[in-house]
Amino acid sequence: MLAALVLAGQVALAPCAIEGVPGEARCGTYKVWENRETRQGRQIDLSIIVMAATGPVRRPDPLFTLSGGPGDAPSFNARFFSRAFDEVRRSRDLVLVDLRGTGKSGPLTCPELATPDGSGVFDSHLLSAAAVRACRARLEKTADLRLYTTDIAVDDLDEVRAALGYRQINLYGTSYGSRVAQIYMRRHPSSLRAVTMKGIVPPSMASPEWHARAGDAAWKDLVARCMKDANCARTFPTIDADFRELLARLDRTSPVLTIPAGSSRPFDFAQGRPAVSITVTRGLFAEAFRNVLYTPEASAQAPKLVTRLLGGDDRGLAETALAGRTVLGGDRLAAGFFLSVSCTEDVPFLPRNAGALAAGTFGGDYRLREQTAACAEWPRGQVSPTHRQPTRSSVPTLLLSGELDPVTPPPGGDEVARGLTRGAHVVIRNNGHPIGNAERCIGGMIGAFLERGTADGLDRSCAAANPAPPFLLSGSAK
Repeated sequence: MLAALVLAGQVALAPCAIEGVPGEARCGTYKVWENRETRQGRQIDLSIIVMAATGPVRRPDPLFTLSGGPGDAPSFNARFFSRAFDEVRRSRDLVLVDLRGTGKSGPLTCPELATPDGSGVFDSHLLSAAAVRACRARLEKTADLRLYTTDIAVDDLDEVRAALGYRQINLYGTSYGSRVAQIYMRRHPSSLRAVTMKGIVPPSMASPEWHARAGDAAWKDLVARCMKDANCARTFPTIDADFRELLARLDRTSPVLTIPAGSSRPFDFAQGRPAVSITVTRGLFAEAFRNVLYTPEASAQAPKLVTRLLGGDDRGLAETALAGRTVLGGDRLAAGFFLSVSCTEDVPFLPRNAGALAAGTFGGDYRLREQTAACAEWPRGQVSPTHRQPTRSSVPTLLLSGELDPVTPPPGGDEVARGLTRGAHVVIRNNGHPIGNAERCIGGMIGAFLERGTADGLDRSCAAANPAPPFLLSGSAK
């Protein structure tokens, strides 16, 4: 089915095997200019995976997938996309293109952000200024960090579409990918047949403006659900007070805690490696804990986790904090791309009272301060004058929000839906930020939506019936 694509444009695709992905796939690269205006200097090889439609009839319009972050990449999620969108793939190719600076497309990673100091101690900064400066200095030897913005990445993507020979495509974007999808809708509307998004980032949202408030709301909702659950309420009757006491204790002490050599959590410190230590402040822990609330499965373990940490599990506390502290320093998320996008498209547009709006939340203004300080060390690109204007489009669009999303809550989807003449917004009960526990429901809805080309009359019943996982009452919370 894919033979016709091999010679299209400058794309060279070859058969490839992707672990856990059934059916035929081809992989390759496509060169784009780093500077799309001058078309001189450095070129970037964009990574492409095309998973062929598995059924007897192949529609001409594939589904392109867009990951979040910013800085994640579809190639890292190939197995997930193949499984979640198996219904889509029966009649359509799935196309995974890593945006410039992410995944396998000249990734702008910052391992400096996950490196302890010379004595093996991690400080309490999510975005250490010294590490950010070191990463910038290294990356600038080869890359112009001002040229890694959403507008430019979207133009790359449309060029790939044309090179692959697709007249129109469908888009799926999650989290930051929903921003990419909306900008694609503005810049290349004729290239789109339909769009679907999950975890909606509205144009008015300057990340991390909503993080503290949305995370706090998610925690309060979790506590309320625990109190309504007889078993959870009986096991954790003072869970909110316990959480506040844990935060207050970290406020008072900010302990330096050690993770022994050979620990397998949260990262695989090989046997024989020295132990590492981390300074656990309230802000760092709160940011790491907010990430726990991203999925209902992890949230269901949160009361048990809080109880265990308050009870003196220092290693667990260190591991939780380290997981949050080093998330931007791994290979999975390209922190350089994250910073180029954030420092161009988000931080300059944070409201003056963003810190005040975060007051009283369990996370406070920690994430705001960290990201703002990092952007003082990072070059800033150019952003379109229409960047923060409402998205307006007649492209058929299905918007999906998790009821319990602690970072892109449903009001963001409502905001975007107001500008879409052929849009529909569906809130998934008991669902968080990723597709997670609603995989079959969401995959089925997206499959039906793409077959119909409209959200009119779409069966949404599974969204209201999505079950919540039970609270973990005993055993070890992860």
